[in-house]
Amino acid sequence: MIEKIIHTFLHNPMPEQAQQQFRAWCLNREHAGEKTDALWEEWERLDPIVYDRPGDYTVTLTAWGADGNRASTTRTLTILADNLLPAADFSYMPQMVSVGTTVTFTDRSTDSDGSIASREWLFPDGTISTEINATYTFQQAGMFNVRLTVTDDRGGTSTASKTINVRSGDVGAFTLLWSTAVASADALCTASVVAASDMGYIYAVSGDGKMVALNTDGAKVWEYDAMAKDGVYLKSEISYPSVDTDGTVYWVGHGYGGSSSASVAYAFDGATGSVLWKNTTAYAPAARIAFSTPCISPSMVIVGSRGTNGAIRGFEKSTGKNTATATPANGGGTSGTIALKSGVVIFTNTAEYGYGIMVPDASFVWSPVPTSDTFAPGKILSAGRCQPCVDADNCVYLAGSVYGSGTWNLASFDCTNLTASSKKTPKWSVNLPGGFSQTGASLSADGSTLYIVADKADPSVVYALNTANGSTCWSYTLDAASNSIPAVDNLGQIHLCTKTGDYVVLSAEGELRYKEHLADSVNGSPTISEWGYSYFLGKDSAAGALKVYCVALPGVASPAASAWSQYGQNARHSNCQK
Repeated sequence: MIEKIIHTFLHNPMPEQAQQQFRAWCLNREHAGEKTDALWEEWERLDPIVYDRPGDYTVTLTAWGADGNRASTTRTLTILADNLLPAADFSYMPQMVSVGTTVTFTDRSTDSDGSIASREWLFPDGTISTEINATYTFQQAGMFNVRLTVTDDRGGTSTASKTINVRSGDVGAFTLLWSTAVASADALCTASVVAASDMGYIYAVSGDGKMVALNTDGAKVWEYDAMAKDGVYLKSEISYPSVDTDGTVYWVGHGYGGSSSASVAYAFDGATGSVLWKNTTAYAPAARIAFSTPCISPSMVIVGSRGTNGAIRGFEKSTGKNTATATPANGGGTSGTIALKSGVVIFTNTAEYGYGIMVPDASFVWSPVPTSDTFAPGKILSAGRCQPCVDADNCVYLAGSVYGSGTWNLASFDCTNLTASSKKTPKWSVNLPGGFSQTGASLSADGSTLYIVADKADPSVVYALNTANGSTCWSYTLDAASNSIPAVDNLGQIHLCTKTGDYVVLSAEGELRYKEHLADSVNGSPTISEWGYSYFLGKDSAAGALKVYCVALPGVASPAASAWSQYGQNARHSNCQK
């Protein structure tokens, strides 16, 4: 039919009256959902209509013959949204890989607005597989990179890489593999933590203003001196790096401690240390961004800053542009900032104001929730520098110290339908002896058990709680104080460090598995890498050095599976709920 109508246009022009009517119809921009594509001898082609939103649009073309008769044809146009790129991801089994092991790689990629159309696996010897799930046999020991590139049904691509640790054999006992000096001994800061990328690099920041990258052999790969290059002055309060799945390292070095000191947000190429971008204007000089890691969401990097003029800021991942800013009702974020699947941001608030909440609108503009509608209304909890934790079911676990008329220092909240005005009633709450100052909770792989260190008790106490009701499964009293956030490995063991330099590993049942004295002091948490080795920052007084220590344990191949990714629960520390 359509061919016949076009033929009519070309060989039998419309009567003048019909032409005027048709022209008026075509040019009427109230018909924004209708597109005319007619061709005829005398008229120039009309400008095309631009569709500014996705959907199905009905297009009707009516043509008149010389005798005044007319015919119509109707088509439906489907206008698609801008293609959202797929998210490449994969897992592999077994996680403990030895020479001669055949490993199965399982594609876990997703595409939110379509489907995965094709895959390409690239293995260390250059071989390629296009199977959904592929296998590969490693023939020698070392660290090897495996890369998966996926293409969606609209041509968008995404790549994920992981470094596989191929061992000549598993270690038979607790083993200190190496320690590498990264700064002077007095550069050890409170709550120090390292990050490890899937690409096989380890990142540490010290109080002397330097970001240092090591490889898996402990050799320094690159170093960025933010103090010398940008005027960043870290002093005793520092923030820590996070690593994205593509290997990009994000960090905010702050200028607290000097009135003219700079506060700078960075993105580094994790392999080379080249600065992909840095934002030097988002923060005023001497802004206080401390005790936190950037929260890496799918669209942006979210960072909280402390103090009277503190704010929650979102930086565009590709450019570093500060695209979102919100000021909490009371001060700023004192440390931890996490993002839920809904886009809600939860952060550790100043002083006695517990935990703050930012709720986004449809345009992802955050609105702060008044203190009266947060998790701890009425000034009943001081969160200190604790980190919030979230599980796969949107349950958030918050710790702190009892304040004023408060009755709990650890509670669980269901945030599935969290809004600004919804009543935040705990699923359960407890008041554990000692309380919490700068720690945070971690979860078992099945989400049934929560582990946390009561770091205000001296010596500190490790608790395992039932996440269903908050009851204590077991507790273990350490020999010293600890401000570690526990790291959980694939065997269910709990790792932490003490301030006296001990590395402690407990079984899932709360029994002591290992206790090794490795450093003179450790003020922070261990990180279990994706390849199973554990890393932490500690002081070696005799050497006058701050060192990164690398530990291997029998059977430990990875961190425990987790719905979130803070500190030891995931090598990248991205702080975003999966």
